Amino acid sequence: MKITGESFLELAYTLVRIRDLDVLLETILKRIRGMLGADAGSIFIYDEEKDELIFKYTQNDSVQLPFKEFAIPANENSIAGYVAKTGDTLRLKDVYHLDDEYPFGFNVSFDKMSGYRTKSVLAFPITDLNDQLTGVLQIINKKRYEVPLTLENVNRIVLPFNDNDEMVAESLTGVISLALENGVLYDNLEKMNESFITELSKALENREPARTGHVNRITAICETLASEMHRDLDDFPDFFMNRLKDKILRYSCRLHDIGKLFVPEKILTKTEKLYSGMTENIENRFRLAKACARLKGRPEELVCELNRLLEVIKNANISDINDKISEDLEKCAGYVFEDSDGEEVNLLTDEEYRLLSIREGIYTDEEIKSMQFHALGTYEFLRNIPWTSELRDVPIIAASHHEKTDGSGYPFGTTGDDLHVFSKIMAVAESYDRYTSDSRPYGQSMMPDEAAKEVKKDAEKGALDMKIADFFISKEIYKRF
Repeated sequence: MKITGESFLELAYTLVRIRDLDVLLETILKRIRGMLGADAGSIFIYDEEKDELIFKYTQNDSVQLPFKEFAIPANENSIAGYVAKTGDTLRLKDVYHLDDEYPFGFNVSFDKMSGYRTKSVLAFPITDLNDQLTGVLQIINKKRYEVPLTLENVNRIVLPFNDNDEMVAESLTGVISLALENGVLYDNLEKMNESFITELSKALENREPARTGHVNRITAICETLASEMHRDLDDFPDFFMNRLKDKILRYSCRLHDIGKLFVPEKILTKTEKLYSGMTENIENRFRLAKACARLKGRPEELVCELNRLLEVIKNANISDINDKISEDLEKCAGYVFEDSDGEEVNLLTDEEYRLLSIREGIYTDEEIKSMQFHALGTYEFLRNIPWTSELRDVPIIAASHHEKTDGSGYPFGTTGDDLHVFSKIMAVAESYDRYTSDSRPYGQSMMPDEAAKEVKKDAEKGALDMKIADFFISKEIYKRF
């Protein structure tokens, strides 16, 4: 066929608009094969640094085999390498019967493995406007008419490529190169973004050792749950995933706790009521109080009482307290003794007493507000990033993982109808991970079935989307984690 100016511009417009490298390679190969009437083809991307050709994409209308990327040297020992090295276009009538002038042979391993028969090949270099190599495109087995090739019909159906085919291929090399250059650049940027986001989440978790692995678990649960919802047309007929949505969900999961950068580390790393080092300071004061009591001849009953009160403090630090324990803590807070220098020493500081007096959990009201601020912090941090239009929802999705369908969540108090479905999915994942996590205050992590029951209760209370939570449990998705 001849390529017209109109068809050339249409192809150029189509290719340069595609940013996904896999989609771009698929489109390039499909369109060129269609123009030339070819059964198969492959694309190699040139790695200048390593002087290698990366086997990046392949298509074959007659046989289907798993694709595996590999690299070959850009030298004259292969068809693609020869084209890359010499810059020449090759038209080969039958690769099983090559002229002696060529230094390469044909690697028959694919044909043997697949039962295919490669015959005619058109291989040409893809070069940019500066005549620099971008890659090599191989078009395989030009056909008389559209029919799957077999070992029996290949000699009858396959034609050699002609002058016009070569002219069409060479006329397209510039636009293909430009599209590939853009596609590879975009792909590299995507990989850089993925790597940066992953490393950022790892660095954040280093500030909170007790929660190590949380981001990976949330990401894995959400991706699996979304994938299963996509497959279930009965329960979720209007829900579907694609590459872009996969990326939006993945980015949101990876970045959902980025707001913890704004939470003081002493709060973030708490695993009990007292901050790090406080328990040791209290124990030292109790030792000093007992030693001073003995030196001054105080009754042994006082030393015993101090021992009891120290145990009360240790237990209060890692468990909820009642009125009796509260009275004992108040007694500790009011106990003052003189050290060997005659200086008055309080058995507990005001801050220690305030922390130990927490009735439930390990956080004060102020600390809870500080911890909850991380969700708003996530939004404020992410909304200042210049996201592309397709990723503009990442900040609000990531920040809304603690919202509840009844509107009682934070940071915005958004109700279920206004919540993005990905935020609802993340909320279910957060709930399950909270119950199965080893970092749960005062208790061991729950077994999967027990945790699933708690997730169900959360949904019944209006904290989670009931339909998504039921699906997560009834399909036993939780058992995979």
